[in-house]
Amino acid sequence: ESERVLPLIEAMEEGFGFIDIEVSSKENLETLISKKFELNSKTNIISSYHNFKETPSTIKQIFDQMKNQGQDVIKIVGFANDISDNLIIRQLIHNAITDKKKIISFLMGEKGEISRILCNSWGSFTTYAPLNGQSKTAPGQVPIDILKDVYRVSSIKNNFDIFGLIGNPVKESIGYYVHNKLLSYYDFNGIYLNFLVDDLSKFMDCFKGEFSGLCVTMPFKEQIIPYLDEVDEMALRIGAINTIKKTNEGLFGTNTDWIGAIYSIEKVTKVKGKRVLILGAGGAGKAIAFGIENQGGEVMISNRSRKKAEDLSRKIGAELVLWEDRNETNFDILVNATKIGMGNGRDDCPMDEKFFDKDLSGITIFDAVYSPINTKLLQLSKKQGATVANGLDMYIGQAMAQFELWTGIKPSIKKMEQLSKEALKLRGI
Repeated sequence: ESERVLPLIEAMEEGFGFIDIEVSSKENLETLISKKFELNSKTNIISSYHNFKETPSTIKQIFDQMKNQGQDVIKIVGFANDISDNLIIRQLIHNAITDKKKIISFLMGEKGEISRILCNSWGSFTTYAPLNGQSKTAPGQVPIDILKDVYRVSSIKNNFDIFGLIGNPVKESIGYYVHNKLLSYYDFNGIYLNFLVDDLSKFMDCFKGEFSGLCVTMPFKEQIIPYLDEVDEMALRIGAINTIKKTNEGLFGTNTDWIGAIYSIEKVTKVKGKRVLILGAGGAGKAIAFGIENQGGEVMISNRSRKKAEDLSRKIGAELVLWEDRNETNFDILVNATKIGMGNGRDDCPMDEKFFDKDLSGITIFDAVYSPINTKLLQLSKKQGATVANGLDMYIGQAMAQFELWTGIKPSIKKMEQLSKEALKLRGI
């Protein structure tokens, strides 16, 4: 034990700003406090409690036991097993401020990320982050450049609006970068966070009063509807929500996925009067199908699961195309609303090789996948003369609609394109 405290005493003698000792080393803490008085040192002593498994229910008692031990700063760090654990930390920091004690407190793990971002605004003495290019030393750490330049933790003002993404998973989304950069660009006092949610009901109970607007992703696009006070007609028809705004009347839900798809397609061709074959009958396929119908297109549905294709075709009044017949079907626009060609499956293609044996001039191919942007479907189609539209433009279109709904600001298309490409570059796409 004496060997553990010697380097800390040397640091104090050298005039270090802070030293950190585990609260379990009570004797060492007393030694350090005594040495500080002996040296008349200005070094701040942090006593730390860490729990790598949970956010303990006894966290208030742990603080009470630590608060009168003579240290300069108390540090209490737990592990978030549920998104609601972050609110326990907020209350703990509030209690410390009431007791006029300096505290550093946040949570480890992906579900604790928001506490690392918001703890300073709650009153924590500081947060911890790895330097640029350095490895993370604890789960859930956010690199310092992201904290400062994206989340703006040092400059955000009081009473800010909270926006964010709820889903499971959420870490692959680029929204945290795009929306936070937009909020900064337009000097809007708000922050955008990722909420990794296991239990939707518990999240809504705990956080309903916390946010001003949300993006909603899988698996909650349908589950969220009963929690809303108002849903627009298009979203009701689609049966899925991807955007929520808090209003004076409560929570309003809408769907901007279809807006994004139409935005992308109509950059290169008009939808009205065109025969459109949509591959996929899941959430994206459903939203795009209703969007195409809304714009006056003639919808055809094909899906690997025939039942899902039949259900969507019946719901929208569209023509059903069997999956095995998709390559021979006549259409003006092809939409890939499946996950084929995404991420690690980037060498896959939703159309068979024989489809690309013909001239595709006059045909428009739209792929909702944006990771990668230039999918195999788009590459092969372009070689055969097709006009192509990509999933990044769909993302841009739907995100622009979300941002405008939340803030009343219509973002610059050029700025959206710049930020979206920067975000993908950060992810190595």
